[in-house]
Formats: sequence, C-alpha cells, structure tokens
Amino acid sequence: MKPGSYVLDILQSAPKNQRTILLIRHSKRDSFEGIPDHLRDTVGITPEGIVMAREFGESIKQIAPDKRLFLGHTVAKRSEMTARSICEGYSSNNQPKILGCEPEIKSPVINLEKLVEVRNEFGWQELIRRWLGREIPEDTLWDPQKYSDEILGKLLNYPTVRPGDMLVVVAHDITLFPLVFSLFGKPVKTIEFLNGVVISADTNVAKIRFRNAEFSFETKRLIS
Repeated sequence: MKPGSYVLDILQSAPKNQRTILLIRHSKRDSFEGIPDHLRDTVGITPEGIVMAREFGESIKQIAPDKRLFLGHTVAKRSEMTARSICEGYSSNNQPKILGCEPEIKSPVINLEKLVEVRNEFGWQELIRRWLGREIPEDTLWDPQKYSDEILGKLLNYPTVRPGDMLVVVAHDITLFPLVFSLFGKPVKTIEFLNGVVISADTNVAKIRFRNAEFSFETKRLIS
C-alpha cells in the first residue's frame, strides 16, 4: 500500500461534523548514516518523501474538501518538511494553516547518551520492546504510559481546532509506539511513513483508530 493509505482509509468514514485529529509519522527521510545522534533532528525528508507527503495532502483534500486544516509538527526538520509538503498538496481557497510546534509534542528521550547505549546494546526493536514493558529506566526514557497520556491530552484539548476542523500533527515512530501500545494493548514493530492514529472527537468522547498490515484497532476515550 502507498504510504498514508491506512490513515486515508480510516478518514473515509470519519464523521465530518466532529474534530478530526491525526498524529502521524513523518514522510520518507534521508539516511541517518554518518549523522551523530544529537544532530538527527536536522535530517530532512527525501525528494520521494516530499512527493509522498504532497500526495497525502491531495488525498485528504479529496476526502474532506471543506475542512479547515491545521498542521503541527515536532522540532525535527523531517517533521516540518512533511507538514509543509502536506500543506502544499492540500492547498485550496480555504488555506491550511501551519501551526509550527503546536500542540507541543516533546521527545520521550530524557537522556540521549543513555538511550544510545541501550540502543547499541540491544538494537532498536528490542529497545522499544523493553521500553513498552517498562524495563527502561525513567532517567533514560519517559514512562510510556505517562508519555502517552501527555500526548493524548494535548491533542484532545488543543483549543484552536473546532468541530468540523482537522488537525494533522507530524511526529515520529518513537512518539507513536507508546500511544498505540497504551491505547490498544499490543505492541507494533514498525510505524510506516505517514501512518498513525486517527481521532474523531466531540466534546465528550474521542474515537481512536489505528491500522497497519497486521492490526486494525479501535477504542474510545472520555475527554476530561
């Protein structure tokens, strides 16, 4: 499937009169090879990634042409470039708005040096497994449940988005792993480019969905 297809499929059935919130992974990025860990936020997306993100924006426009679209992103260059490329694809008379780093989605990394040590020892997927199992100390990574609750609270209570609007926030797989696990109770091994969770929310209840090649999850969450 094309990147973003799972999210777009869910959007087809999302209520048009509610707030729609997407938290997605960025588009295809440049290689990290030779890039020190502390400079990885400077890595952008590839020309192919730009096309993918623009096409994703075009598809959102076809599915929900009358939405007011707001786009946020993390501080990483690849997230900002993805958000701007989606914006270009969606472009219309009802111009989408780039919010910058709002709502603020912080990295779960507390101590980068300790994280790199654990990643080098176990590998990326085993690191994520241990983190979700709460085997990684909180002086290295946020507690995954606390981190998930923090992110979900920010998304659901962001005041700018009104009923009928859509908020797309571009983040990372490390952002989504704990959210998917805490909401649905099963770990996923990878988060594809432009995949993520789709939230439909009224004032009281949020319906949250996620799909990939292996799973199709759905749950509800009261909005406090």
